[in-house]
Amino acid sequence: MKRELFWAILAPALAAGPVGAAHAADESADSEAVIVTPLSLVNTSDLEFGTLLAGPTAGTVVINPNNDARSVTGGVTAAGSGGQAAQFWTYGGPRQFIYVTRGPLPVLDRVGGGGSMAVSQLTLNGSVFRYLSNAGLLDLRVGGRLQVGANQAPGIYEGDFQITVTYF
Repeated sequence: MKRELFWAILAPALAAGPVGAAHAADESADSEAVIVTPLSLVNTSDLEFGTLLAGPTAGTVVINPNNDARSVTGGVTAAGSGGQAAQFWTYGGPRQFIYVTRGPLPVLDRVGGGGSMAVSQLTLNGSVFRYLSNAGLLDLRVGGRLQVGANQAPGIYEGDFQITVTYF
C-alpha cells in the first residue's frame, strides 16, 4: 500500500518533466565615482528655470538659491513643477576662509538658433565671504533671474556661467 501511494504521488511529477527551467538575463549599468582633492569646486546640479509659457508681455523667472522656489512676473507663466538652483560643493581645509565670485552674466541661446534670453542676476545662498565647515566643505547654491521676452520663441535655451572660489 505504501509503495502504491509513493508511485501515485511521484508519477505526475516525473511525467511533467524538469521542475521550472532556469532562465538568466544579462544587462549592464554604468557606475561612477569622483574623488576630489582639497581646494576643489564640483558642480553637482545645474541652474534650471524650468518649463515656461511666454505671453504677449515680457516677464521674469526667479530661482531662489536658498530653497529652489521659482517665481514668475509679467507675461510669464510657470508650466508644471521645475526649477532649481545650481549646486556646487567646495572642499578645502577645516574652517578655511573663502571668497566666491562669478564671471559675466550668461545669455541663454535657443538650441537651433532664433532667440536668446539674458540672465540679469545670479544670487548665492549666502555671503561671498564664507568659512568652510569643520569638515572643510560648503554647499554653495546659485539662483538667478531670467528675462523672458514678449512672445519668446518656444524651444530649449542653454547657456553657461562661471563660479570661482578663492581659498585663503
